[in-house]
This record gives sequence, structure tokens and C-alpha cells, in this order.
Amino acid sequence: MYILHHALKNLIRNKGRNILIGLVLTAIIAASVVGLVINNTASAVIDNYRTRFGSRVSFTRDLDVARIRHNIPPDGFMKIDVTIPPEQILAFAESQYLMRYYLTAMKNTHADDMTAIGEVPVPQQTQDQLDELQARPPQFRVLGNLFDEFETGERFLLEGHMPRDGEALIGQEFAELNGLSVGDEITVTARIRPVIADGFIDIPTTLTISGIFVDFTEDIPKNPMFGGFVMPNYSRRNEILTTTDTLLNSIEQHSNPYAFLALPMNATYYLRDPAYLPYFEAELREKGLDYMYLVSTDEAGFNTIVEPVEGLRFVLFVFTIVVLGLGAVILILVSTIAIRERNYEIGVLRAMGMKKGKVTRGLLFEMCALTIICLVLGLALGNIAAQPVADNLLQQQVEIAIAAAPTPVQTGMEALALVHAGPLLPPEAEPLSEISLHLGAVTMVQIAAIALLLAFVASAIGLVNIMRFEPIKILMERDR
Repeated sequence: MYILHHALKNLIRNKGRNILIGLVLTAIIAASVVGLVINNTASAVIDNYRTRFGSRVSFTRDLDVARIRHNIPPDGFMKIDVTIPPEQILAFAESQYLMRYYLTAMKNTHADDMTAIGEVPVPQQTQDQLDELQARPPQFRVLGNLFDEFETGERFLLEGHMPRDGEALIGQEFAELNGLSVGDEITVTARIRPVIADGFIDIPTTLTISGIFVDFTEDIPKNPMFGGFVMPNYSRRNEILTTTDTLLNSIEQHSNPYAFLALPMNATYYLRDPAYLPYFEAELREKGLDYMYLVSTDEAGFNTIVEPVEGLRFVLFVFTIVVLGLGAVILILVSTIAIRERNYEIGVLRAMGMKKGKVTRGLLFEMCALTIICLVLGLALGNIAAQPVADNLLQQQVEIAIAAAPTPVQTGMEALALVHAGPLLPPEAEPLSEISLHLGAVTMVQIAAIALLLAFVASAIGLVNIMRFEPIKILMERDR
């Protein structure tokens, strides 16, 4: 107890040199707080993005293989189907390696008891051709899981609720034209004629109107067909919005094996971890994915999203290492000089019979007390400075990333995307352009450990130089 009490008194007695050591130690701690807080928070944010959104899988077609398989010369024009069958798309989604997947679908339909917006009478000559082919031009387009405009504000729900399975949304103008309201049932039918099957196949879908929306989207020009007849299903005002599961159920309930041809589908798959790619690809091959298709992840795209924070983390990591290295050297020099100035005090204590261990503990207690005071100040200062420093450096990293971003260049038909509905990441995965910092318990423990370690090393080196001399020698040098 006496040693501790004596050490605390020495903090005030030797306040000049202790203030100098304290300033150096506080600066080191504050700089380390800034570096570690930003580094730890950035790591947590990046890991959280990876955990939440995974890594998107991309499918491309190796056109060299396609040319060989279809006997097309290198300079020949190639137009071949680049879609994956809907059955495989659904099978691929049932994988343990996926974090999530998004399925979207589309079905062109017609109905005898409804009129499409912009629909005009079919010219008799065109009608004769349609009757001869037993064809029925589509009037409406039923879309599954395509509700992006409700997020962007281009569409908003006027009444009702978003559709569940078996339900659908229709536009206000469409509803008024056909006298429809929430709760009504509509039946739309898709008609297809598979090349390898005889006759047409009709696939009906019955939907309950769950809501009516106001539409501000830009309409798509109608495509001409057969002597001036327009196809109203190309108009965005004739879109019927439902869930992909609803469309899948209507297909699965149909007995004809070719019914899936009426349901073009797209999918976006997200792996739990990019390392799972080889296992996921092997699983896809077992499920029938043609070797003409190449499977890859968008790890580069994900890294582009988090690149500013990655750059920030690297800069602060280097900064922290440099600060700790230079700070440790300066602190050791200052502490060694301070202890050497007290060699006479140490010699007197030793001459009075105090053992080396007690003298050492006293000096260490004194340094630890000073370190605790500096630690409190350094944590406070570092926590205040961390956010402005992070904002400034992150802004610089964002500007660097934007300047370094490559300009897309068309390189010809080297590869074609196959299954890629949806954005690179879900809409909520915005690029990391800001980061909110907080001083967590882990960081505080790390800083405390670093500070105490620096204090111990600095004190120990000085003590070793002093303790190797005998008391009489220290006193004799003082008398000189």
C-alpha cells in the first residue's frame, strides 16, 4: 500500500516530466482510437453487407462452345436461344448454398370479357389470318414479383393491399375501363403453340383483385403486327401485377408438359459466401445445367460497392501501425530519459534497503496511474475526432473510386447474360458512401491493452538500465 501511495504522490512531485510523457501517451491513444474505431466499424459494416446480401451468381454462355456445337463459323452470325428452361431455374433455387433468390415471371394473356387500354378493332384481313392460324393476340401482360415502381414512387396503391398468392393489382385506368373493383375475380388466358406439339395450349389463370394502383410510369409504344394491328399487351397500362408463385401454380395445375413455355422466367441467385461457388456449380451440373453455360459470382461487383470503405480501412490500418511504431519509440525515449533523471532517487531508496522489486513496482504503479489518466483523455479525444476523420477520408475514397471506375466498353458477343433479373444487389444495398462510428467495448479493451503494453515496455527498458547499477555507484555518480 505504501508503494502505491508513494507512486501517486510522485505523479504530482514530478509533474513536469509526467506531463510530457502524458502528452505523448495521450496523443498515441487518441490516434489509435481513431484508427481502431474506424477499422473495426468498417470491418463490421462490410461483414454485415456480405451476410445480408451474399454474392450474386451470374450465368453466361461460352459463345466459342456454342459456335462449335451449332457448326457456326467464327465470322458467321449467330442467333440462338440463350435462356435456361423454367424447370431448371426453379430447381436451381432449391440449394443449401443460397442465401436468397428472386424469381420474376411474365405471361402474355387475353380475356373474352375484358378490354385492353388502347385496343382497336382488328382489320378484317388481319382477323382472317389470325383465324387461319387459330391464334389469339395477347391483350394483357401478367407480371410476377415486379413491384419496383412502388418503391420508386412511379406507382402507388390507391386502394386495397399488395397481392398475395392468387391475387393481383391492376391500374386505375384499366379498372375504370372494365368496371372492376377490389375483390372482383378476373380470368386471363395464355395461348401457346409449341413447335413439337400439335395445336394450341390454353393456360388460364384466375386472379382476385387485391388492389388498384395509380400509374405514372412512361408507357411503352405499342408494337405493330399484321397490317397495322397493335398489340396492347406492350402497353404498361395493361400490366397486371401478381406474385410469381401465383403464375407458377397456374402452370403446375395444367396437365400439358409444355405449359411452362407460356411462362418466361428470370432469376437472381445469391450465395451465402463466394467460396460456395464450386459446390453450387457442381450441384447445378447435376441438375442439368449445360456445360455451355459458365457460372461465376459478382465478387468484383460487391467489392466495388464496398471499395470506399475497404480503402478507408486500409488507410487507417497503415496509419495506426505507423502511429503505434513511432509513438512507441518516442515514448520509450522520453520514459528512459525521465527515469535516468531519477537515478539518484532510486539510489537513495536502494541504499535505504528497499529491494529492486519494490522499487520496480513503485515506478510501474506510477506509470500505470499516468496511463489510466491518459487513457480516459485519449478515449474521449479519439472518439470525438473519429467521425470527422472518417467522413473526410471516406469522401476522398469515394472520389477515388469514381475516378478509377472503368468505362463500359462493348467488346462484341463474347458472352451473353442468361439469368440475371434484378439489380446487382437488392435495392436496399446502397453503395457505402457513409459510415456511422461508435466506440464499442471491444475497441476500448484493445486500446487499454495497447496503452498498458506501451507503458510497461517504456518503463521496463528504462528500469533495466537503472537497476543494473548498485546503489553506491548511483550515489557516487550523483556526487560527481
